[in-house]
Amino acid sequence: MLSEDAISKMWNNIHSQTKKHIILPVWVRKFSVAASFLLLLSISLVWLFSQKENVSYAELADIVSVDTIENITFKLNNEPAITLSNKSEIVFSESNKILVRTAKGEEMSVENIDLSKEDLGWLAVPKGKRASVVFSDGSRVMLRPGTKIVFPAVFANNKREIYVQGEAFLEVAKNKLKPFVVKTNKMDVEVLGTSFDVQAYPDKNIQSVVLVTGRVQVRTTDDRATEITPNQKFALNKMTNTETVHQVDVNEYISWKDGILNFESEKLPNVLNELSNYYGVNFNYESSKLNEITLSGKLNLNDNIEDVMKVLATTANINFKTMKTEIKIDVKP
Repeated sequence: MLSEDAISKMWNNIHSQTKKHIILPVWVRKFSVAASFLLLLSISLVWLFSQKENVSYAELADIVSVDTIENITFKLNNEPAITLSNKSEIVFSESNKILVRTAKGEEMSVENIDLSKEDLGWLAVPKGKRASVVFSDGSRVMLRPGTKIVFPAVFANNKREIYVQGEAFLEVAKNKLKPFVVKTNKMDVEVLGTSFDVQAYPDKNIQSVVLVTGRVQVRTTDDRATEITPNQKFALNKMTNTETVHQVDVNEYISWKDGILNFESEKLPNVLNELSNYYGVNFNYESSKLNEITLSGKLNLNDNIEDVMKVLATTANINFKTMKTEIKIDVKP
């Protein structure tokens, strides 16, 4: 790992080569220059934008993988990428300024940036981390671990549009003249002002929208449109290209934003997969044995993983042992 002196020197080199200035406190410097990653990322972006006049949201999202980064990474296409601490929130103000707030209440001001409609930004949140974005219109997006979003630095005059890969909960500010559109690689979700959860993981067969308040229209890539109302879930099967809409308890799908994991008659391996994503830990177990165990209830994800595993061990009748790189699980005899 690089020393603080080396990181500071590399930061100063990057900073001195940019025409615009970013005012950052010392705490950000310690987290924000994973030098080799940022250099490769910058080179990739320069190459991408030099090859194409119009870069799509999906192409930009594919530049970085949430599986290869350790910290939350934020980037505007013409600015250096920075990495942020867990549970940070990026705030775009109406006065063309960007603030980054940490879970500890610290605040970073990113200044002297000429925000324009041509500037695309993205936020990548690896497993074990959480982050959120507040846009200048007041709309807020909370990102679940393992999620990326792409967005313009300033929304267009006639619409507000972002791209999601992973899972996010949105609270959209009402504006009848500027619909808010959430794009994935398989569907567009259009709203005027509402709150909902959208799930679109690249490695999962189902993409879904769960509506909490308001009304949304979901349009698939083959131009089929479906409107859903509160307490409904729209699900698209990517393999069969079929859609379903049914009533749900929305709390089961959105409680993650409040640090709660709800499950009903869920197989234990599925619960462990959720915990792996949320905490960024690996589990070692025999699927055949654990598949026979189902659980119902809730887990407080604001607790540390050790405390969560103690609850699971009691409820599911399992033993666990924390190793250096994984948590090993066995069924009690």
